[in-house]
Amino acid sequence: MYPLLFALGAAGALAVAWSFDLSVAETAVTVLLGLAPGFLAWEAFRVSVPPVDLDVVAKKLAVAVKSQWEDEAKVRGVNDPYPLPVAWRPADDDLAESWPLLTDLARAWPGGPPGDPGRWPQGSVGLAGQDGRIGEVFTDRVPTRRLVILGEPGAGKSVLLIRLLQDLIERRTDGDPVPVLFSLASWNPSRPLKAWLADQLRRIYPGLRVPAPPPIATTATNSPGDLAQAMLDAGRILPLLDGFDELPPALHLEALDALNRALPARQPLVLASRTAPYRAALTRPEATVRLNGAAAIQLLPLAPDAAAAYLRRDAGGPHTPAARRWDSVIARLGTDTPVGQALATPLGLFLARSIYTPRPQAVPESAAAPHPDHLCDTSAFPDRTAVDTHLFDAYVPAAYAPDHPRPLRWKAERTHRALVFLARFLQTHRDGSPDLVWWELHRALPAYTYNVGAGLALGLACVLTGGFTAVSGLMGTLGLAAGLILAGPGRPPSTRLRWSPRKFAAGFTFGLAGVAGGLVRVLERGDGLNPAVLVTLGLAVGLMSGLAFGLKTEQPDLATTTAPDTLLSSDRRTFTLGLAVVLAALLAVALAIELTPGLRLSPGPFGIEHGAALAGGLGIGLSYTAWGHFVMARAYLAARGKVPWALMAFLHDAHERGVLRQVGAVYQFRHIDLQRHLARQRP
Repeated sequence: MYPLLFALGAAGALAVAWSFDLSVAETAVTVLLGLAPGFLAWEAFRVSVPPVDLDVVAKKLAVAVKSQWEDEAKVRGVNDPYPLPVAWRPADDDLAESWPLLTDLARAWPGGPPGDPGRWPQGSVGLAGQDGRIGEVFTDRVPTRRLVILGEPGAGKSVLLIRLLQDLIERRTDGDPVPVLFSLASWNPSRPLKAWLADQLRRIYPGLRVPAPPPIATTATNSPGDLAQAMLDAGRILPLLDGFDELPPALHLEALDALNRALPARQPLVLASRTAPYRAALTRPEATVRLNGAAAIQLLPLAPDAAAAYLRRDAGGPHTPAARRWDSVIARLGTDTPVGQALATPLGLFLARSIYTPRPQAVPESAAAPHPDHLCDTSAFPDRTAVDTHLFDAYVPAAYAPDHPRPLRWKAERTHRALVFLARFLQTHRDGSPDLVWWELHRALPAYTYNVGAGLALGLACVLTGGFTAVSGLMGTLGLAAGLILAGPGRPPSTRLRWSPRKFAAGFTFGLAGVAGGLVRVLERGDGLNPAVLVTLGLAVGLMSGLAFGLKTEQPDLATTTAPDTLLSSDRRTFTLGLAVVLAALLAVALAIELTPGLRLSPGPFGIEHGAALAGGLGIGLSYTAWGHFVMARAYLAARGKVPWALMAFLHDAHERGVLRQVGAVYQFRHIDLQRHLARQRP
């Protein structure tokens, strides 16, 4: 309100100056005297942000996390036909802190230990357990609530983290931190951990991009930040960090040191890693760094009888013909044979049953399912690596087989080519990150292609507005220049627009200032225009400018899980609404100019000004959203045959088939090894 009053006061000062026939210098002094109080009013308005209750934010975030992982567990088939049994034992002593040190450290914390010491076991042997007891182990048995989960590739670390997250959400009470699962594959330890975690939170839960007002401040800059950074700084996030081994080995020591510095010993956390890389990091001859105050557990291989029971049950029961197809494979479980080693992990077991267990035939004339006896052929698969490679190669065709419950929309060759491209995009353009987000797909485009495309789109709009004259060439050039300016890093998507009083005031002041300058020139020249008409026109232009610039993007509510396709639809609506408001404001100003006596413009200047305004309107619409960047990237990649035109439908379909998993607004390949396997293939 204060900036608006200042703008109205400036307009009134100009009207008074005309009434008393003041000179230009006297008029300028009159207006300039109001700049200082106007600036103070603006600063007072800028910091007047409503307070935020982090307890409420945490409660809403917990609802979103719970809903997200309940849905994702269904899609991943974690409970189909039932959860695979996962057991663990205490890790070797050289991989964890000593038990007396852990108990002494927890008791020495200010305010006492985080749990009940009466529930602590007498030694690390009490950490052993299986399946759903992981929540109890972490909450009641680990004195410091800092845990390292170790296991072999595909041993079930990620699934165990999901179970732990769901258990912690169920146990959570007001004031407890919210567990959030992060993949470390995209983290560079040279970057502060909390800054990276905050970026991941913004990516997965867009509602955390909302600014956090004072007195909440970020530790990095001691200045107001957003809710993602505020939640981390306040200790309201319990990070579950998956994939420590996915970092380059040369960075493992640096990563452990960064974890210790960023997350103090009282901060609960969980870190998951493959055993060998973690052991190598802790036994470097040049230096030794371990995770402060952390206990450790080691996942055990699947028991042969448990794996056999799972395969038979998935095939319909132990006495069905489909279950008897597995007899040769089951006879080799628990042995040192290649197939016995490969199917000793939940991942290998999942891949094998997805490929070889027959499903209800959706297409009667489809080919018979391959027989699992093929896995026992040691001439074809002389070692475990050969079996693992075969399972990854066969999994994607099995997911898109004709007998799959979902109907096929794309040919097998096109599907494979698109998945390979997406995997290679993550490896080359996202530094191996598992996070596939549609609003970053423009990184796959050459810079020149993106710039020229943006320029041509804006130039075409200007040509259509200005007419096919010399003005058209000028407007095309302006559009191309605007495209080059706009062609920068894409912004995160938005969900909807709302009016911002601050931005409205800024736009109103900007528009009014432009008209005021024109009014001064008119008064100097003495064109005989009615000052009341000019003041009215100035207010109209200022109002339209305020409407055009007074829009602010708004993020979704934290309690709402935002799927990637839903976020894209919301962002597209935001773009359309923003462009419609700008064009409406442009049309209103054009009508005001045309209806004002003495201000009628010739076609040339009219086309130039309004063509430029239209280009600016498109630029404003693009600046609000990520949809325009995505459309350009999709069109380019689809034209080159890299991805289907209906890319979001393709990603959703791959998620429903289990090839991709979904984490909030982010897609990931089902397993990082599947992503890397596809990235090594030719598209």
